[in-house]
Amino acid sequence: MTTIGWIGTGNMASAIIRGITQKTQDYTMAAYSPNLAGKTDFPAQKLTSAAAVAKVSDILFLAVKPYKMAEVLEEIKNVLKPETLVVSIAVSLTLDWYAERLGQDVPIVRTLPNTCAAVGEGFTALTFNAKVTEAQKQQVISLFAMTGKTAVIEEAQMNAVSALTGSTPALIYMVIEAMADAAVKHGIPRAQAYAMAAQAVKGAGAMVSETGLHPGVLKDQVCSPSGSTIVGVEKAEALGLRSAMLEAVDAIIAKTNQISG
Repeated sequence: MTTIGWIGTGNMASAIIRGITQKTQDYTMAAYSPNLAGKTDFPAQKLTSAAAVAKVSDILFLAVKPYKMAEVLEEIKNVLKPETLVVSIAVSLTLDWYAERLGQDVPIVRTLPNTCAAVGEGFTALTFNAKVTEAQKQQVISLFAMTGKTAVIEEAQMNAVSALTGSTPALIYMVIEAMADAAVKHGIPRAQAYAMAAQAVKGAGAMVSETGLHPGVLKDQVCSPSGSTIVGVEKAEALGLRSAMLEAVDAIIAKTNQISG
C-alpha cells in the first residue's frame, strides 16, 4: 500500500488529509508535527521526526511554513527514497528552490490548495518539475481531486492563483458575515442569517461554474427594472465593493510576490 507522509499538520494539511481519508482508505498515512502528539483523533500514524516520515513515504507532503522549510529539507534530504514524490503546499517557494536543496533528480510538485478542501469544495493548482512522471502527475491530481477542483498551471502563474483561490475565501467570509449582519438587523436570527448568506454565495458560485455565463449577465438576470436588487447593486457600486475586492486581491498578489522574492 502506498504511504503518504506529512511533515506539518496545520489547518491546510489537516483539511487535505481529512478530505482524502473521507473518500478512500487506499493509502497509509504517516505524519510528524511538533504539536501532533496531543491530537487523539488525527487520521494518520504519528511519527517522531520529519526524517522518520520521509524514510517511509512514497508521496511526501511538505506542509510547514516557508520560513521553516529549509531546515526541514536539510533534515530529510539524505533519507528520501529515490522514487519518492515530493509535494509542497507551501506558498511562494519555487520548484528550483526545492531542487537546489533536495537534488535535481527528485520529482517535485508545487501546489496551491485551500482550506475548503476539508468539505470537498477546495481548489488546488499544481505545477511539476521535469522529473515527475505522467503516472505520478495523475496520482497526485487524483488525490487533490478528492478535495475539490484541480488545475495544472504554469509556475509563473502561481502567485496570482494563490491570491485568487487560496486567500480569497477570507474575503468571502467577510462578505458572508456582512450579509448576515444586515439580515440580523432586520430580525433574522443569526444562525439562520449565516446559513442563508452562505447558501446564497454557494449558489451564486455554482451558477457561474455550471452555466458558463458571464457574472455580469447573471447579475443582470437578478436585477428587475425598478426593483430592490438594482438599488442594492447601485449602493454597492457607490461604496466601491467592486474596486475593494479588486484591490484586495491585487494587494495579496503583491505581498506573495514580495515573499517569493
